Amino acid sequence: MNLEKKTKKELIDLVTSLQKRLSVQEHTKLHVTSEKDLYKILAYSSQVGCYIMQDGQFQFINSHFLDYTGYPEKKLLKMSPPSLILPEDRRRTAKNAIMMLKGQRFSPYEFRIVTKDGRIKWIMETAISITFKERRAILGNSMDITERKEAGRRLEELEALESSILDAIPQAVVGLHERRINFANHAVKMIFGWHREELIGKSIRLIYRNEEEADKIGEIFYKKLEHQRTYETEFPCRHKDGREMLCRMKASRIGEKLREKRVVVTYEDITQEKKAQEELERSREELRNLSIHLQSVREEECARVARKIHDELGQSLTALQMDLSWLLNRVPSGSKAIREKTQSMSGLVDATIESVHNITTELRPSLLDDLGLPAAIEWQAADFQKRSGIRCQAKIQCVKGAFDKQLATAVFRIFQETLTNIARHAKATLCKVTLTETEKELCLDVTDNGIGITQWQVDSPRSFGMIGMRERAHLWCGNVQVQNIKPSGTTVRVLIPLQ
Repeated sequence: MNLEKKTKKELIDLVTSLQKRLSVQEHTKLHVTSEKDLYKILAYSSQVGCYIMQDGQFQFINSHFLDYTGYPEKKLLKMSPPSLILPEDRRRTAKNAIMMLKGQRFSPYEFRIVTKDGRIKWIMETAISITFKERRAILGNSMDITERKEAGRRLEELEALESSILDAIPQAVVGLHERRINFANHAVKMIFGWHREELIGKSIRLIYRNEEEADKIGEIFYKKLEHQRTYETEFPCRHKDGREMLCRMKASRIGEKLREKRVVVTYEDITQEKKAQEELERSREELRNLSIHLQSVREEECARVARKIHDELGQSLTALQMDLSWLLNRVPSGSKAIREKTQSMSGLVDATIESVHNITTELRPSLLDDLGLPAAIEWQAADFQKRSGIRCQAKIQCVKGAFDKQLATAVFRIFQETLTNIARHAKATLCKVTLTETEKELCLDVTDNGIGITQWQVDSPRSFGMIGMRERAHLWCGNVQVQNIKPSGTTVRVLIPLQ
């Protein structure tokens, strides 16, 4: 029989039963059996350590007692019984034994012994008074409970560790059984204002705003936990002082299956966090709206300046060129110096007219307003090839080609920024551009065969060109995707929903 696996109550019942058996045997058979027969009864019928002590010495010891002390029988019979007991336990053990012998104590007492090899073991013992060899003696029944004590100590340490872990967690941790709180950590005071002692045994409805919401979240949790180990959500709760709060809740069932609604739930107050997120989103939205306004104003201003330069400066330069041409036709044939100067002035005016044209085009391409986005993309690709020397192939697959003016401007500016990045950083020799229109979206793909781009460069807060591209696309609920391609190069994809 494995005594170490029995509970304390089972061990006590066993010892008490043996005491009764031995007592009956003592009173009924002691006078009719020999001492040898008595020793056999004690040795073979007992499942615990037994000894008979008389005149301060052991008179008999069974095998179980020998096993857990580690001493041979001959040595034990010559030893003083108290010498086995740990010095600091001797007085208390003697007191308990005397009380039991006098009938003043009925439960077993515990103490520690020192074995032959120096180990310390825990012993649980009872003692009764008997008549042995016609004189008073003590019959002791004891058992080694060291492993049970050690298991209890480890369990206490584990419970203490669990308690420390629970108390170290900043979230409120609550254990539930049939929707009643059976344990909670100290953080419930910080989160909900309740001392954990106030919550034990109470319904979990206490921390929700009303019973309907409490039943609703309970139904959600238990339904989810039937099929998965954990579930996380956000749900409104109520503080002890009555104020409402938003909590991030994570529930986990206890065990492999959900039984008796046994779950553990953690609560984290995210009220301020949510307010901060909402404030941040509101601030971002305001900045985006401001960006939209500034870009719109900038485009309008660029268009206005481009028109003014074209209408006023362009016309003046054209008139000046016409006057120089008239003057050149009237210069006397013998005035070589005047003729050369006039020709030089005419060439300078032509160059100025070309510069004005380039400036007005950069400020606001007239093709974008006159012929639309597809034509503007084709023209920009050809102009990029002419200026940079990088071969640029454009492929347009648009059905209608007519887009919202501001949308067309946003996509065109993104395309211009992409080409600028290729010219500055890519070290490419070829660039392919595809503009595709479907019923659902507008897609612009720009691919080069350059050295590629790192993710750090894409995400860098100082990559203002990338940030500007993403913001322009975001204004139209679109996005910009940048990725490296094999064997080398980069693809920039702009997706804008049209519905």
